[in-house]
Amino acid sequence: KQWYQRRVRGKRIGAITLKVVRQLTVEANPRQSILVSQSSSLQKQINAFAEQPKNEKSLHMLMKEASNKEKNRQVHSCQYIKQEFLVRIAKVIIHIQNLPYIILTNADIKRVLDLYMYAFSDMLQHPEISSLGDVDRFNETLSGLLDDHQDIIWLLSKGFHTSQSQVSHILRDKDKEFAMIVRNFMDYIVIHRLCNRILARHHLGMHLNREGYISVVNTKLSLKSVIRRNAAFAANVCQNVYMDTLPDVIIDGHRETTVAFIPNIIDYVLREILKNSFRATVEAHSNTAEKPPIVCTLCNSEDHWTIRISDRGNGMPDDVLKKMSNYCFSSYKPENHYSPAFGEIVNHYGEQQASSLAGFGVGIPVSKAYMKFVQGEIQHMTMNGIGTDVYIRVPHLNGLLSTLQI
Repeated sequence: KQWYQRRVRGKRIGAITLKVVRQLTVEANPRQSILVSQSSSLQKQINAFAEQPKNEKSLHMLMKEASNKEKNRQVHSCQYIKQEFLVRIAKVIIHIQNLPYIILTNADIKRVLDLYMYAFSDMLQHPEISSLGDVDRFNETLSGLLDDHQDIIWLLSKGFHTSQSQVSHILRDKDKEFAMIVRNFMDYIVIHRLCNRILARHHLGMHLNREGYISVVNTKLSLKSVIRRNAAFAANVCQNVYMDTLPDVIIDGHRETTVAFIPNIIDYVLREILKNSFRATVEAHSNTAEKPPIVCTLCNSEDHWTIRISDRGNGMPDDVLKKMSNYCFSSYKPENHYSPAFGEIVNHYGEQQASSLAGFGVGIPVSKAYMKFVQGEIQHMTMNGIGTDVYIRVPHLNGLLSTLQI
């Protein structure tokens, strides 16, 4: 009971222990009896909150709030987050419940639904926040929710991936219809989750004084540093999968470019694209010790900034290029087994971030959804048998401050 209470309050017990705790509590469902006993009344409350409109905030408003030094601003922020998360979580629960029943029977999809039901119940039962003394307790609950939902996208993708064969016999055009069901569902969940985590990080970081940051925006984000950080991560994952020499990463172009942006978004996008480039290069040149480099070119203009990632990983055939934006599609073939060290990366970064090489088809469609959200784009230009160039084009944030709704 004690370790379970520590988990619910969001206190970390260590990366490996927390992973075990999360697995045990989700699979064993110690709160399931509570939810079952309250299922009828809880569903009524979910339906009621789901009918309420979201109270979105612009990025400009978040940055303005971060500069506000009012004494009770954290109390007001807690009150907003609690009400808003109840509405948003309720909408997601209804969205999941509207999936075809045969998909809802999948263990991973059901696990995700349970996580959202628990989150709604926890948020609903949390006492009202009326003083600064209540803020810390609410922040612990909110941090625990973020920890519990760390692997949501990975779980959903795994669930849809394993559901595909079960659903195919009831669909006339199974590939097209299933892809449409998954895309409509996942795009909604991906952006919903992104906005919620931005709001949560904005709230939890209100008392912090991070240099160069206003709210969740890094006003002096070095693109060169971002590439190096994510290239190191991708290289680490690739090394622990293939146990081979890796290509160097060369950064050229406008190397000293700094931009104002939300780091978590570009981190995710670069991590996924660089993992693909590392994988393609290592597989294409497995018989040579020295691999051709991956070249990242930076370009900064008045209206937008661009990152081009070029590899010599033999490119992609047309059929793969057409499908790569689909959820659950992956060109990865799991002949290679993970080394034991890969488990350490999973424990540290979470399954969703660390295991895209496992072939659940998450990285590119999620990255494209993120870029679409910030009015950017990702384009793939490939030469089959030679390599691939990926262009990440993003408008400068000053043009998005009032239009980007979180």
